[in-house]
Parts: sequence; C-alpha cells; structure tokens
Amino acid sequence: MKIIITGATGSLGAYLIRWFAAKGHQVIAVGRVQNPPANLLKCASYIQSDIRKALLLPEADVCIHTAAIADDKATAAELYKANVTGTANVAKAAKHCKTFIHISTSSVYVNSNKLLTEEMAGETSSEKLSKYGKSKLLAEEILKKIVENDACFVLRPRGIYGAGDKVLLPRLLKLVRNKKMIRAGSMNVKLSMTHFSNVAMAIESCIYSQKKGLHIYNVADDETYVLYDVVKKLFAAIYSHDLYEKKVPLWVLKCMSVLKMGEATPLFINTVSRSLVLDLSKIKREMNYAPVLNLDQSLNEIAAWVEAVGGIDIVKGANPRLAWEY
Repeated sequence: MKIIITGATGSLGAYLIRWFAAKGHQVIAVGRVQNPPANLLKCASYIQSDIRKALLLPEADVCIHTAAIADDKATAAELYKANVTGTANVAKAAKHCKTFIHISTSSVYVNSNKLLTEEMAGETSSEKLSKYGKSKLLAEEILKKIVENDACFVLRPRGIYGAGDKVLLPRLLKLVRNKKMIRAGSMNVKLSMTHFSNVAMAIESCIYSQKKGLHIYNVADDETYVLYDVVKKLFAAIYSHDLYEKKVPLWVLKCMSVLKMGEATPLFINTVSRSLVLDLSKIKREMNYAPVLNLDQSLNEIAAWVEAVGGIDIVKGANPRLAWEY
C-alpha cells in the first residue's frame, strides 16, 4: 500500500512513518524542511512542501494528515493558515486517495467533567475554546465541504505521548525549575491520553474498514488518568533525583496569564484546572478499536528516549528534528 503522511518531522508524523514502513508499506513523507533527517530517509521517500500553499501530491492509496501548528502562543492568523488552509490544501491535493485521515484534536471540546462524545464539539464562536481548538474545529468543517475521497476519517486524540514526543513532554518539563516541581493548583483533574501506538492502531482500523463517507472518532488509551499522577510518574522515571513541590495557586496563574507572563497561557490553566475525558464507545463499537498501551507500560521507553537524545535540557528545547534522533 502507498501511504502519504504529512507532518514528517512532527512527533506523530515521525512515529507513523516508522510504523507503516516497518509493516512493509511504501511511505511518502511530506514536510517543510529542505533537508530531512537521515533516519527519515531510511524508511520513506520525501517531498518538501509548505502546506500553507497549494501543493501537488503523487497518487497513493491513503493520505494521513498530521501536520499542524499546536502552539497556543501562535496567533489566530498563524493557526488558521496552517491548520485550516493547510488542511484544505492537503485534502485537495490528496483527492485521488481512496482514504483520507485527518488528525484533529480533543481541543475542539470545552473542558468538562462530563464524558465527551463526538457530538459535543464546541462552536467556533465559543470563547471557551482555545485559538488552537477553534482552528482545528474549522479544519473539520472545511473537510466536510471539500473532501472527495471514498472515505474520510477525522480522529480526535487527547494528550499524545511516547518516545519521540517533542510537544507534550517538553511542556510538562517546564514545570520543573531549580529541582522543584511547580504544582499548578491541585492538578487533580481527570484526563484522557493517547500513546502514539494507539493512534496508529486507530488509523489502521480506518484504513482497513469498509466504511464510506466521513466519520469522526475520539481516540485515547483505555485508562483515564489524573494529571498530577501523570506528572509525578513521568518525572520519577526521567529525573535521577527527587523533586520538591512548590504549590502555585490558580489565581496567581490566572494573573500571570492576563499579564502574559511565562507559560501561564489560558490553555495551560484550562488543562491543569478542568477535566477532559473522551468517550471511546463509538470507535470501539464501529471500528473494533482496542488500545493496547498505557502510560505505566511506556515510562521506561520514554525515559530511555530522553537519555538517548541527550537528556532533559535537550528535550525541553523541543528541537524540530528531535522525533527522528533516536
């Protein structure tokens, strides 16, 4: 099978390229960098292209679109161009593919104590959605209007993690300063998280299904996590010494957010103070989705990767090529 994967130097893109190449598929990677990482070229051919502009893609069986800006500090215009216009450009270029798979996000939901089903995605006008969440929801709406593939699947993962993660883990590591872990509020909120391999398995379920038309699914691990426990377990696996805790009340963080100080963005405050758990019943029922990995099983793998790429400070820097340097 010939598979196109955008976002080739991103964390998820890199994982999926390895995953499908290892299974014998012909993988065509698409990315913005002119000189792709050497490890990428060992398992895929490469097309250099900026999805914010119209592009040409070769014929293929499947297109998996992972490329996006996920930075909550980006402007609304930057997010729109990359996530909305970019998605439209890729979908148009891949209209000859039988199957188009778009990686969306759980940020299209407003954080809530309710179990979130696919029908509960927020309105683009809602002030409770982040700029990033609004852009990804708009991208989904664009797809509904322009997609021409036999089948189109929109997957909404939450908190993607694993070896090669240069998005979530670097953000969490910034909670550590001078051997102290900043505890932002209680952090006792419930959340879904999604190991890279579980995203890959969901994609495979889509590819091999007989479904036609457009379908939207939540994707996550089977477990529901508590944010404080997640952070403590990750840090225990990664750091060679104990970390003291420094508690910072939420009201202080909210003031910092208003003043645009440090990492205290509205999205960060929402994440540490409000739960977000995905309902997986639809994808399990319709696609026989059965996630196999969870955080506890992945801690050693993540710690080994951090050491292999040069340590905590290297991961904190979130080098663009980090997902391929192991």
